[in-house]
Amino acid sequence: MRVQQPGAIRPLTISPMGSSEVARDQGSTRSYLSGEGPWSRITGGDPGSVLWLRLLPLLAVLPLALFAIDPAFLRYTYLIFTFPALTALVNGPLATAAAVAAVAGFVAAGRDALGLLELPASGWLDVAAVVSVGSLSILLAWIRDRVVVRLLNMTIVAEAAQAAILPELPDRIGPLLVTSAYRTAEGSPGLVGGDFFDAQETERGIRIVVGDVQGHDLNTVRLTEALLGTFREGALDDADLTALAARLERRVRLDNRGRDEWGQTFATAALIEIPPGERLVRVVLCGHPPPLLVHGRAQPLSARPRPPLGLAEFAPSRAETLEAPLLRGDLVVAYTDGLSEARDRRGNTFPLVDCVNAHVAAGVRDPDGLRWGLREDFYGGGFQRTDDLTMLVLQVPHSAERPAG
Repeated sequence: MRVQQPGAIRPLTISPMGSSEVARDQGSTRSYLSGEGPWSRITGGDPGSVLWLRLLPLLAVLPLALFAIDPAFLRYTYLIFTFPALTALVNGPLATAAAVAAVAGFVAAGRDALGLLELPASGWLDVAAVVSVGSLSILLAWIRDRVVVRLLNMTIVAEAAQAAILPELPDRIGPLLVTSAYRTAEGSPGLVGGDFFDAQETERGIRIVVGDVQGHDLNTVRLTEALLGTFREGALDDADLTALAARLERRVRLDNRGRDEWGQTFATAALIEIPPGERLVRVVLCGHPPPLLVHGRAQPLSARPRPPLGLAEFAPSRAETLEAPLLRGDLVVAYTDGLSEARDRRGNTFPLVDCVNAHVAAGVRDPDGLRWGLREDFYGGGFQRTDDLTMLVLQVPHSAERPAG
């Protein structure tokens, strides 16, 4: 590992790593459909959970089955009157109308109406009451459906717009194998928050950014989009990572122009470059946690960082470009502090380096396997997300051959 400055060069001592097939599923970015538990699946709109939710009103007709078995349960059959209203809460107007018809028919079969069943207090006035309340339930179900459809249409548009800002990465970028994980903070209404990442294949190699804008609500999306656009342009044009970092710095300062002291913001970023040939990795840090180079063990690619983007004028310092050799099969793990600073109930932070080392020692040598292993460590250990969370894992393939196409 060395810093790209005049002086001695000290290479890393690393040993070979085995190979493993990389799964193609990214499974990365969309946050509020996390499926981390039954309640999350229900509130997140998981289709299977929604189906069970729609069937819950049938519990209101359970006393009828008990009444058929034993007439002593007659006193509980009044619960059937809640069936249309409960149906309207989680179903549409057609299902609600069917529930109203079923309840009205049951009441009409009573002793004081059609006389088919020995049901007290079930005359024609009771049928009229059921139809009246049921009609109101149908109307409410129709209104609710229209509101839900409108919200779904707005969500689709918002998802399309936010996916254009932060699209999911392919499983290969040039010769590198790639996987990513991205979750916005718990309770965030958006798919894109303060974290951002991207990777671009350029003439100078593959350039990657992983960053974190101050905050994690929708107000950060504007700067997130601006920084990603600036990175995508600069990755193609700038001669080195130092110039690219300066370009991102200018972009944040432009965004802060005209704001008062409390309205200004900043961002951290890790810039990574893997030149053609994939024998070297370069890193520039802008107030961001250092990425990990994983071979036999995980080793932080630490160098003296420059200040976060937007704060360079307050603490001017020359950014160092760290260089480290890469071998076939090496992994590079870039992440944000939403992962490394997540805490469990005892206040312990997530032991990222230890978990990576444990998985590598257990034979996990591919990006997708490492991502899934760290996911199990995170949620299985009871760690909570209080900030946006991003992780990007890259691997130099074991074979020197580039993929076809």
